[in-house]
Amino acid sequence: MEFTGIGLHTGKTTRLVLRPAPPDTGIRFRRVDLPGKPEIPARVEFFQPLPIMCSCLSHSKGIRILLVEHLMACLNAFGIDNMIAELDNEEPPFEDGSAQFYVSMILEAGIARQNVPDRIVNLSKPLILKEGDVELTAFPSESLRVTFFASYPHPLIGAQSFSLEVSPENFMEEIAPARTFCFERDVELMLNQGLLRGATEDSALVFSSSGLLKGCLQFPEEPVRHKIMDLIGDLYLLGAPLHAHITAVKSGHGSHARFVQKIREEMNHE
Repeated sequence: MEFTGIGLHTGKTTRLVLRPAPPDTGIRFRRVDLPGKPEIPARVEFFQPLPIMCSCLSHSKGIRILLVEHLMACLNAFGIDNMIAELDNEEPPFEDGSAQFYVSMILEAGIARQNVPDRIVNLSKPLILKEGDVELTAFPSESLRVTFFASYPHPLIGAQSFSLEVSPENFMEEIAPARTFCFERDVELMLNQGLLRGATEDSALVFSSSGLLKGCLQFPEEPVRHKIMDLIGDLYLLGAPLHAHITAVKSGHGSHARFVQKIREEMNHE
């Protein structure tokens, strides 16, 4: 299955092709525009912290893929654990900042069961990461449940929370439509940094000091739902499905990656 669209930050047209892969491949991103078509595994050890608000995977040779979190969230929710995502650029299409077009790609392509046991990470004890006001916890559970608490000093957002058990149906109905959001001050800052070259008025929810610059909210708590989408995607950098109840307070991509690394270290100690 393939899709062609514009990257949010680079403004370049990218062709994205989702290809099935044999068991034990995991999720991998392949740069077909570069010599040798190098691949980057979608695992936390390849996470590259960036000053912009996204999850980036980077190879030691300087090859990178920006904004992988929305696709990773869909793959996590649908239980897809072996796939190659081919791109002819460093950034996948962004569309309206939601995960809807990824969901459509997956549904149209279909999902094949493989005759191997599922690799699932189960916790033996609770884990916590606390960094100032940011807090992430993971409790043993029989499935993946995510609860997020967000707080922004804005009249349309304020303090928000949302919780759901991650399943294909719940993800499609409650999370996938939630769009990326930012504030008017962030837009100006990113434009000055040479970013948002592919942005349009429909790329995200942009909040002014008192409201929305365009459009309306699809859900009263759309921002925190999108934060859950980002978290579901970042959790999949563990390299396998996680069964746990995750609670998050004011977290972001960087703290998500550090928390996943903490879970990985705990797995290695057991």
